[in-house]
Amino acid sequence: MKSKIILLIIVMFLPVTSFVVAKESTANLSGQDNTKTMLQDSKKLPAQNLEAGFELGPEDIIEITVWENPELRTIMPVRPDGYISFPLIGDVVAGGKTLDQLRQDIAFKLKKYIKAANVAIIVREINSIKIYVAGEVKEPGVFKLNRPITLLQIFSMVQGLKDTADLKNSYILRDGKKININIHALVKRDDFSQNILLKANDFIFIHDNFSSRINIMGEVGAPQVLTYKDNMTILDAVLLADGLTDIAKPEETHIYRKMFDERGEQYTKRIRIDLERVIVKGDLTKNILLEPGDIIHIPRSFF
Repeated sequence: MKSKIILLIIVMFLPVTSFVVAKESTANLSGQDNTKTMLQDSKKLPAQNLEAGFELGPEDIIEITVWENPELRTIMPVRPDGYISFPLIGDVVAGGKTLDQLRQDIAFKLKKYIKAANVAIIVREINSIKIYVAGEVKEPGVFKLNRPITLLQIFSMVQGLKDTADLKNSYILRDGKKININIHALVKRDDFSQNILLKANDFIFIHDNFSSRINIMGEVGAPQVLTYKDNMTILDAVLLADGLTDIAKPEETHIYRKMFDERGEQYTKRIRIDLERVIVKGDLTKNILLEPGDIIHIPRSFF
């Protein structure tokens, strides 16, 4: 009881900023609120030229015209092998190319027959875009799209993210390559580079945040696993775990933290924290910042 009273007193004199921020972050980034926040924040995003980055694929239907040569106007699908056939020049690779790249290719090949050919291409129908979404989203699946979309737009199609989604460590698999995505940076810091324009056959995987959580155990009122938040301190974790018990020995608190040596091998570092100095003496230099995956143990006093 004495420990809880002391803890309450010291909290009354601490700056409230860190606790207000932590609470606000929880509201914005958890559960249904994270989806709402992402969709609201997406309105701030700058317009993107989706057509410029769109790459043609099988079954897409395009219309090609050549200025002052109406007889060459053609509407055709991209074949399963990625080719199209165009008058005078025959087969041309279209799959995997943007409209501008294909326009330049056709204009170059037409030089043999038409001087300074002015080629225009428009997409009449998009049928090639399939996006795969898995992991910590509410409605994972395969989505067949008729237009290019961005990362934030696909999140609305999967009805948002689960409470357990890791907003900082997810990825897109594209053509065998892994593209890391930071959703937190996108919606909280306006890092528009993270709002990636999706391409056909992209596989989006949203990690769970289990490896990022804080485990607090031992002599606290409610030992538990906590969701890690930016600038979270050891005192924040103790408060969220309902404070210390009457038989806690806070001066012997330890944090167990995963580290990597210079060879890239993982090991666990044991960090001793005199939590009593934080609680009783108000020494905030000992109120260290936590890192994702930290384990906090507060032992029992036997005297």
